[in-house]
Amino acid sequence: MKRLLSRGAALAAVAALAPPVSADDIGSIITPSGVSVQTHVESGDRLVIAVVPTMDVRLNGRLGIGLTPLDDQMIWLDEMPSVLMVEGDHFDGAVLQTLTFDPAHLNGSSSLGITFGACLPVSGVCILEEAKVTLARSTEGDVNLTLAGIAP
Repeated sequence: MKRLLSRGAALAAVAALAPPVSADDIGSIITPSGVSVQTHVESGDRLVIAVVPTMDVRLNGRLGIGLTPLDDQMIWLDEMPSVLMVEGDHFDGAVLQTLTFDPAHLNGSSSLGITFGACLPVSGVCILEEAKVTLARSTEGDVNLTLAGIAP
């Protein structure tokens, strides 16, 4: 089930995961709560995103997983922004989403914000965590990505 999420706040990147990775590589970060966010460019026109809770952390199902373009480029072919949600309090496990984009419209770089609630095991407290994926065309014409964790 998808619902629209509007976010106007600018995000500040805390730490990028090394240099951009090529289309065949996976960008991966571990958030402070222990959630693994992984991204991959597939076939040059699809961004695969996995949000994987680790340890006993659970992803908040009512807050959902928000996917929001952070710039004015119109590269996304899917309806954006969007929120992936479940009816229960938590997702049953990892969340996988594939977004289609038009690489012909990728001028410079384009960024996508990922937001989610991570619920800690002992206290049950849920914290909002954020990541930013940036797509950019390499000098060879491939689409590279950079994944960064965002300060709360």
